[in-house]
Amino acid sequence: KVVRNQDPAAVISADFAKTSRECPPFCAQPMEAAPGVKTYGEVEVVKFMANEMAKGTGLIIDARTPDWYAKGTIPGSINVPYTDVNPSLGADDVAIADAMEKFGAAKKGDKWDFSKAKSLLLWCNGPWCGQSPTAIKGLMQLGYPADKLLYYRGGMQEWQIFGLPVAPPAK
Repeated sequence: KVVRNQDPAAVISADFAKTSRECPPFCAQPMEAAPGVKTYGEVEVVKFMANEMAKGTGLIIDARTPDWYAKGTIPGSINVPYTDVNPSLGADDVAIADAMEKFGAAKKGDKWDFSKAKSLLLWCNGPWCGQSPTAIKGLMQLGYPADKLLYYRGGMQEWQIFGLPVAPPAK
């Protein structure tokens, strides 16, 4: 169950309190990660958890690198680093196949079959982080349908600003 922190003295972690970062690499990301990919806010993320995740038709993907994931994640997220699903960044066949299996896609010859693939809600550190948009573009390069991809642009920074719970990483 996702419930906001009701402590009026609560603050976000120092990793997400900075208001200025060097660009690049920390550049503001557009609202649309890629054509045809819907952008979600916190309310939609919680609804996705209650609906798609509960039915087994959707996954929340923490697209950050393992070092960021180790600091905590949005409850229910699985870590699939953006580098593992983007062929342009050199993602190898083993990493791609492992991710696709988790997502419900099946290899058919030299292409992927997405007919039973889950809807994926991808996120990273926040509106200044390009890890989840890079993952989305990589998945689309592999053929993942845009209508099965969702982007939570707010990421961990806005999740914490709203006082929503951060879970320890899955073991």
